[in-house]
Amino acid sequence: MLNGFLFALYQIPVFSFLWPYIFPFASYLPQMIWEALSKLALLGTERGQLPPEVLKALEQVGIQATQAPEEVLLEGAALYHQLRRAGYPLQQPEAPPDPILQSKQAAAPPQVARQMEHIVRGNFREALPEALQLLQQANLPLPPEHLPALLYKAAKKPEFWLILRPILEPANFELLRLNPDWAAIAERPPAANWQNETQAGRVQMLRHLRYEQPEQATSWLTPCWGELTPTEKKELINTLDTGLNASDQPFLEAQLSDSRKEVRQSAAQLLLKIPDAPLQDTLYKEAATWLTLQKDGRLDLHAPQKPIAAFKKLGLYSNKKHKYTGGARAGQAYDILSKVPPKRWEAHFGKPTLDTLRLFARGNQQQLLTDAVANAALLHQDHRWIEALLRHWWRTDNEVRWNSALGKQLMAALPDPLFNEIMSQYLKQHQGYIDERSFAGQLLCLGAHQWESRVARQVLQNFRDWLNAAQSVYWNMWHYKRILRVAAYQAPVDILPGFRTGWNQRTPIWGNWEGDIERLLKTLAFRKDLNEALKPPGKN
Repeated sequence: MLNGFLFALYQIPVFSFLWPYIFPFASYLPQMIWEALSKLALLGTERGQLPPEVLKALEQVGIQATQAPEEVLLEGAALYHQLRRAGYPLQQPEAPPDPILQSKQAAAPPQVARQMEHIVRGNFREALPEALQLLQQANLPLPPEHLPALLYKAAKKPEFWLILRPILEPANFELLRLNPDWAAIAERPPAANWQNETQAGRVQMLRHLRYEQPEQATSWLTPCWGELTPTEKKELINTLDTGLNASDQPFLEAQLSDSRKEVRQSAAQLLLKIPDAPLQDTLYKEAATWLTLQKDGRLDLHAPQKPIAAFKKLGLYSNKKHKYTGGARAGQAYDILSKVPPKRWEAHFGKPTLDTLRLFARGNQQQLLTDAVANAALLHQDHRWIEALLRHWWRTDNEVRWNSALGKQLMAALPDPLFNEIMSQYLKQHQGYIDERSFAGQLLCLGAHQWESRVARQVLQNFRDWLNAAQSVYWNMWHYKRILRVAAYQAPVDILPGFRTGWNQRTPIWGNWEGDIERLLKTLAFRKDLNEALKPPGKN
């Protein structure tokens, strides 16, 4: 019981400073004691014993040193394992914190702090992106007690870091550099003597530049570039992926002639993402020689006999076995075609987007060609082609394609306005409930987009109409449990009043859906309160 009390106290930051004054053997805590305990565990109590000073320190924290040695060892190891997890006593800072690092923002209201507790540690975790956006709009800081958990999450999920970073304060970035577990996102402003920094320091400075002044990053790298190892160059080039822009092109083009393949290939991968880069033009011109448009309108692909040496040097071939007919030759053609911007083919064939897509869909290698152009649309984030592909599969009732992994990637890449436009059109054409494997069913269950009010109201109204009239369980409706959960977080909160009532609780299957509907309404109400609490001043 005493051990548990001491451990609980130790987790309080203020107590960690007082520890050395409370226990005279604090210099041994916890690292030296842990080392002594570990050593004895390896040797065995029959061949060794704990030093007297360690035994005295253990007595200070309530462990009886007079009991059997193995019991002392087990109790000590259990306690100090927990102390190691909680953290070591902090040293007093030599100087007061820099005033620049002190928060200049007003603290979040108590109600917001309670709501954030429910989001970060409770039952509304999927509301986190919305909460962070609202905090930023209200110019309020994160409640500090949640910062460590969010930083751990950001270090593992780069997409979440892009959401979290804008709300952090300068002091938070200082904190990032203190924990090795957060090294993947740590950053700091460039120093005057950055050439003499460690590689980790250079990476942190480059990250900062990419967010704050992305156009200056490559000029900052140039003076020290010749002194770096290939591994260091590769790491820094990969860091340029954030904030990639046209000003990076000359620097990256210069790396294509580097003697080391890891440098060449890393630079080539980034150049593929810069619109109208010369490398893309080279790929297009070569790939165009493989495609022949026949008089009957059919597009024929004639894959090259062997890989192009220049492309192989840049690592543009995946060397994976492909499922397409034609073996390795077809796979190599796919690797290059999937990197050519789709808009190039519109100009090449002189046709608009949808007509150009139909050429690929009717080609002699139609799956290879459509897969390649779909992956190219994702690589270059060409939303016109992403929309065209999805609409084409929807109109041709190609369920296999939209239900594939590639189809889900295209769906997730749709901008929210396009998602809502497509869903609104679908709902007008298809009355009633939405089938699970249908185009709209897969799009809704994905949960990757924010719903507009018109879409949310129609989807939920159709479900409510079905439920109110249902007389028996329909197993083909269970995907609506997923749709309701997505709606709880993606639908706008202004739909809540229209769905608080109107549910037929006397339907025989109400018990199957009551919990899901209550969760939907409870979540919408929670988000509504959050939006009102974080509404910027003066905004109605």
